[in-house]
Amino acid sequence: MAFLSLARRGFEGLTLLGSLGVLYLGARVVGFVSTAGGRALNRRVHALGGPWFAAHCRRHGALLIKIGQFAASRPDLFPLAYVDACCSLRDQADARPWAVVRASLDHAYEHRIADHLPRIEETPLAAASFGQVHRAWLADGTQVAVKIQYPDLGPRVAMDLAILRLALHLFGLLLPGWPLKLIHEEIARTSREEQDYLAEGTSADRLRPALLKHGIKVPAIRWEHTRETVLVMEFANGPTLARTDLAALPEALRRTIAGQIIDGYLDQLLDVGFFHGDPHAGNFILDGEQLWLIDFGMTAEISVRERDLYRRFLECLRQDDTDGMVDVLAEIGIVTPGSDRAGLKALAHEIYHQLAQMTPHAFKGSRREAELSSRVAEFLRRMQGGIVFPRHTILLTRALSLVEGLCLELIPGEAMLTQIRPRLRKFVSLKKRLAAIGDELTALWRFATGLPSRLEDVLKPQRQDPALTALLPAVLLVAVLQLDPSPWRTLGAALCGLAVAVAILRR
Repeated sequence: MAFLSLARRGFEGLTLLGSLGVLYLGARVVGFVSTAGGRALNRRVHALGGPWFAAHCRRHGALLIKIGQFAASRPDLFPLAYVDACCSLRDQADARPWAVVRASLDHAYEHRIADHLPRIEETPLAAASFGQVHRAWLADGTQVAVKIQYPDLGPRVAMDLAILRLALHLFGLLLPGWPLKLIHEEIARTSREEQDYLAEGTSADRLRPALLKHGIKVPAIRWEHTRETVLVMEFANGPTLARTDLAALPEALRRTIAGQIIDGYLDQLLDVGFFHGDPHAGNFILDGEQLWLIDFGMTAEISVRERDLYRRFLECLRQDDTDGMVDVLAEIGIVTPGSDRAGLKALAHEIYHQLAQMTPHAFKGSRREAELSSRVAEFLRRMQGGIVFPRHTILLTRALSLVEGLCLELIPGEAMLTQIRPRLRKFVSLKKRLAAIGDELTALWRFATGLPSRLEDVLKPQRQDPALTALLPAVLLVAVLQLDPSPWRTLGAALCGLAVAVAILRR
């Protein structure tokens, strides 16, 4: 029975992909003959495709729900027909029968559910892509939220990834130069991690202090009751932002919420170096005026060096220095050394200043959007591999896109740059940069002083040779300088190299 369900899932996914592909290709062909006719046909395909896609996501769930949630959160990127059709996916998917969910609990708790959760409501509070949440009570009467993973999740996600890989191959014909393979790899990575609720609980604990500084609460994890497929946490009361009529909230509260979200993400990006990758409206709960963030299954790390570079990028953004932004992106690794840097700077300057002068709603669907999109596509074709995305960039781009879409709903008609620029000073100050440098030097020092013990097994079979002792810190120094030859890092590498040599000699 499970095999037939999986086969049906794959067949329907391929059918949807093929049908939409043929319709959009037809609209493109008509567009070559008649621009007006092509646009009209394209709108009709959007009107058909949006409900088809949303219904497919809702019917089959799992990874498809997350893709639909992303589409619903980005009216500036996706056709409005898709956005409207997928709106209901942002907060809730179809729930599974209690018998299915109870089977997962039985397996996780080894048929001793009552020892952990004496009372649990069979009607779910919410259903998501990989599991659903139920209200429950512990033995001491504490109310908790229990997130329970679906038992047949693995094969369904694998099927979705296979169809996504095919879809990205087809998109690659229209979007040469985009890192579509990397997008698939990143989605596959986060999908695997989301199936481990122990990792999700650890991520929540890690981000809780940073988010609390900005007024955003994270539910406390009840570790004694949490398992790999069952997550038990503090109960956060209130509706999600997806279920809240945001327009009915006072403007001051909406601006406060938007500010909390922006500040929280700047802190994650620049100070913590670890971020929540799925900040759609369904993962924010509003309890009166208290904002909660839930669902920490999608996360990623950012190195100390990358955090410092992002801080420099934002400083350039604050000063409207588009050339500086491109130079920083080159250091991060997004732009390869042999690329057309001058052409990229000219294009970045044009796009930045046009977007800064227009609200997202005015830009969406305008002739200027079509012109810029065409120019970007042509530039990417000419780059021929000149853009390489670091692995965390795919998830970070998605997260920031979701934040942008949510802030646009909270404060309609106000561009994201307008909201973020006044908040940058406290995150890109000299004090912050010096603190980041200190963090990196501390991390480098700890690595270097711990290196001898890690090398001990390698050196033990051989007599320690003075030449080898001198060579090891030299290799470390050269490696660090290859990454970044800045003066302060040169000094740090030299000191750490000396520490390695001293530590080895002492042994």
